[in-house]
Amino acid sequence: MPESAARQPAVQKRSGRTVALVAMYPTPDPAMPEFISNHGVRMVEATLRASELDGLDVVVFDLHDAASDELTEALIDLNPDVVGFSCYLWSFPLFAEVAEQLYADDPSRFILFGGPSAQPSMLDQPPFHTTRNVIDALIVGEGELTFLELVTLQNRQPQDIATVRGIAAWDGQAWHQTKKRPLADLNELPSPYVMQLVPPGGLGVLQTYRGCPYTCSFCEWGTMESPKRVRSADHLALEFDAMDSLGVDGALLVDAGLNLNSKAFEQLDLAAQRTDFFRNRKLISEVYPAKIQDPHIRFLERIGNPLVGIGLQSFDNDVLANVERSFEESRFISNVQQLTEVARVAIEIIMGLPGDSPEQFRESYYRARSFPCALRVYHCCVLPSALMVRSPPEHALNYDPVSLKIRSCLGWSEDEVRRECEFLNAEAHGNTGQVGDYFWVFSAPKNPAIQPWRSTAA
Repeated sequence: MPESAARQPAVQKRSGRTVALVAMYPTPDPAMPEFISNHGVRMVEATLRASELDGLDVVVFDLHDAASDELTEALIDLNPDVVGFSCYLWSFPLFAEVAEQLYADDPSRFILFGGPSAQPSMLDQPPFHTTRNVIDALIVGEGELTFLELVTLQNRQPQDIATVRGIAAWDGQAWHQTKKRPLADLNELPSPYVMQLVPPGGLGVLQTYRGCPYTCSFCEWGTMESPKRVRSADHLALEFDAMDSLGVDGALLVDAGLNLNSKAFEQLDLAAQRTDFFRNRKLISEVYPAKIQDPHIRFLERIGNPLVGIGLQSFDNDVLANVERSFEESRFISNVQQLTEVARVAIEIIMGLPGDSPEQFRESYYRARSFPCALRVYHCCVLPSALMVRSPPEHALNYDPVSLKIRSCLGWSEDEVRRECEFLNAEAHGNTGQVGDYFWVFSAPKNPAIQPWRSTAA
């Protein structure tokens, strides 16, 4: 990173309210679903526009591809006072480079990072050390109201932004994190669909609650508060009507699980029945297999094209114990049987989990392939608010500091991780599967019944 990224003290930050919001879709990947809106940045946009703040001018860069120099030039031409980047694994390296270029051009711009990768732990990775000096604040946790408050500030010096809850700021030596922001009422946050801010077509992004009751260490959901806030059926019905007007093919439910919050599920079910939104549409959702009940099955029966993901991660309870998860085989088999009768199901496992091994992983792989389900295998990633900060030292994590993919860890050597990647590539190519940047997808076997399992180790 350039030396020009060094922080310049006593730079007066702009007070204007011309705001650029920047988001980027991942590279098109054959293993991913169709177009999905950049929901996080659209939620921030909706909150800003609904505020009717004096002098506010919002421009969204909703990118499918970008080179750093071209994006920097476009932002300099716009000359915004505030630039907010929505950061994910695939966009973080580009946005870090652009932020440094913007700072070098004019350090008075107010630069904010938000999104899942906007964490101190991510900026503490060696490739991004100098980027810490150019970002005025990381928005940690929920971003809508925090971003609005930062834009509302008349003065944006360090002492002023330190009064805003829900941020982290770097002072040149250490991170300083303010108090956690109180959780928002989801029914009071404006919908980007109702406001017609989302491009038409593709899949809608549906959220009925935030947070998760579980704390699995490989997952960033586990760092959020337990999901007590839910959207009402009235609020969801308005959003379904708006999605319908935009011609979406269906919806991706981004909740931690369809069946992990009973109040949220009740409201979703009511809204779906009231609008009949899903009668001829797709719904992609995650389901926690141990908590499947009859109402969930009846709900899925009313969906035109239900696709259910089951995040098992491993069939080995000793492996799952390392990442604060568990598995009850008899209940799992029974519930998978029920789900496959009403939906297309994909079992999800992770390759490279700390405490696993190639032999145990291969056992889980073949076990998953014995079910009449699709299979998604994810390359274990050390996510900024998950394993990166929650994994104990004995896990011995060695990972790529940019892609965050595990190279080696407890139970896995670098050669073993590489060989399992090669194995999965070969399996995908030989079994009508698909290879993505971070995962492998396998179609369901043609055999329609769950077969008795015989361990490959037997």
